[in-house]
Amino acid sequence: MSDEAFAQVATAACAAPCTWPEDIRVVIESETFDPPPWNIVLGPVRPRGGPSGAVVRDGRIVATWGDTARPDMAFSVTKSYIGLLAAAALDKGLLSDLSRPVSALIDDPAFASARNRTVTWRQLLDQTSEWEGTLFGVPDTVDRDRQLAPTDDPERFDRATPLHVPGTYWDYNDARVNALCLALTRLYGRSLRDVLADLHPAFADRDGWHWDGYGPRSEIEIEGLATPVVVGGGHWGGGMAATVRHHLALGGLVLGRGEFEGRRALSPEALDMLLTPCKLQPVYGGLWWLNTDRRLFSSAPRDSVLAIGVGSTIIWISP
Repeated sequence: MSDEAFAQVATAACAAPCTWPEDIRVVIESETFDPPPWNIVLGPVRPRGGPSGAVVRDGRIVATWGDTARPDMAFSVTKSYIGLLAAAALDKGLLSDLSRPVSALIDDPAFASARNRTVTWRQLLDQTSEWEGTLFGVPDTVDRDRQLAPTDDPERFDRATPLHVPGTYWDYNDARVNALCLALTRLYGRSLRDVLADLHPAFADRDGWHWDGYGPRSEIEIEGLATPVVVGGGHWGGGMAATVRHHLALGGLVLGRGEFEGRRALSPEALDMLLTPCKLQPVYGGLWWLNTDRRLFSSAPRDSVLAIGVGSTIIWISP
């Protein structure tokens, strides 16, 4: 844990920048993710900055590089934020059992069909829901037509993968995570951006970070008020844009077993329930990546917990 070693870490990170252009709109519209007509921008996008990062040990920042105060789009790291808000719902008593169908607690057309009525909170958190439908203008078939995770078949691009029974098939996706965002917004009765701001003081300042949806198309009415539903990634724009410092706060919350600076935000029991490996995909659980049996990263400790977003946004927690 020497200064020289951390200097090498920073040098290595800065020497391996993301190869994307700075304009994220170009990335989305270039068919990098989706074939037409789904290579579209629906929510806000922000230009990408250069490499930045930090290392914390024993609660102390021991290394930094780049601009750690610049908010950048986090893409699927957003999913892991959502997982922690589900854990917070367990602590608040809004959720008591992740194996219950979502439709048992919320009333929304997105969970009204015969198939979607059976979808559980756990299935949405583990990416095994096989939820079917169109949400905010995006059909679930878009997710079934592409490779999003290294565990997916690369031949899936532009080929509709058949639907399976909910709970029997693991399929890393975005549209269904947005369905979870909708469900949690209904459950809390307010925007998840506000819920996150209450969870940790690092997010109390609303000017240094952003969590967006797709504008009016992803608004719902709650008690007569238009309420924004944020989305689970920047795949079509929107999602989380946060700084290195914000990601450190989130990672520290998991590393501290739900506690930071003497304050408890989450219970260890809720975290353990969330971060249970999915039986169908043991390197994943609760919208977090897990290094179960070192299958994900062979050189990292097996108890590593990670939030990973395309474009190389990573929160790596090593207890």
